Amino acid sequence: MKRPLTIAAVQLPSAAPGRTNAARQRANFDLAAQWLNEAGRRGADIACLGETFNVLGTRLTRRNTPALVRHARAEALRRFAPLARRHRMALIVPVLALVDGLVRNLAVVLDQRGRDCGHYAKVHIIENERDYGTVPGDAWPVFEVAGARIGIQICHDNSFPESARCLALNGAEVIFWPHVMSGWGDVFMDLLLRAPAVHNGVHHVPVCFGCPTDRAWLPGMLLGRSSIIGPDATILADAGRHPGIALTTIDLAAPRVATQFTRPGDWVWQVDMLNDRRPDTYAPFTRPWTRQPPVPAAAAGRLRRPRAT
Repeated sequence: MKRPLTIAAVQLPSAAPGRTNAARQRANFDLAAQWLNEAGRRGADIACLGETFNVLGTRLTRRNTPALVRHARAEALRRFAPLARRHRMALIVPVLALVDGLVRNLAVVLDQRGRDCGHYAKVHIIENERDYGTVPGDAWPVFEVAGARIGIQICHDNSFPESARCLALNGAEVIFWPHVMSGWGDVFMDLLLRAPAVHNGVHHVPVCFGCPTDRAWLPGMLLGRSSIIGPDATILADAGRHPGIALTTIDLAAPRVATQFTRPGDWVWQVDMLNDRRPDTYAPFTRPWTRQPPVPAAAAGRLRRPRAT
């Protein structure tokens, strides 16, 4: 029996209108509502926006961030729950928000009735986020919405293969990846887009932002390329470099099948891959590590890898 799921990766514009931080945040919410409505009209069962879309274009400091994002999570629910109900469409809404007095990089999940299903808090934050007070999460939740089990990793999380693997082990069938990565070269980024899918036998959904339509995309600009990628690393839909929506229908009952993987014949790849894991040998993953100061590129030749403790 088929299990169809229509996914929309909503690639918002990378430029935010408005002269103040508060005005830009309001404009970002308005723009997101317009694009999510379009995804709903096109029949999406679940739609995802890019990372912290609400503060796109704002200037964040440790002093101004808490006040700016204090109501961001509540505003996401107020604005988008009716939209989810109207279109019978689950939503993944990534926001920078204040939660219990802490700044968090979140992905808020709403089901097709507009109900708050909870959120994922980004685990691997970067130095810039620490500078304006972001506190990392410490869990890999899986949510059941739109008839699917979904997981979320945010931006830098995808720098660590363990992120998607934890989600897959927790039962995720589709992993969404909202991010604001720039184009460090097409080969490098193409690998990051596809790797979680092929390593874990899941669908992977990167969601970024698109460059202005009157400009040519260049390396260093936000990547774009919001897409839906199959378990065999095939790109099933791609929004390209400019604002748009990547949308396609997948069949969750049609996993990746491999031939001659661990025995003769055609078999479901993910089952054999998970069966063949050796977690008893993976102690280095959780062994404490001695941190070292950042190393400038000019000193890379003198780098000595520290020992694990």
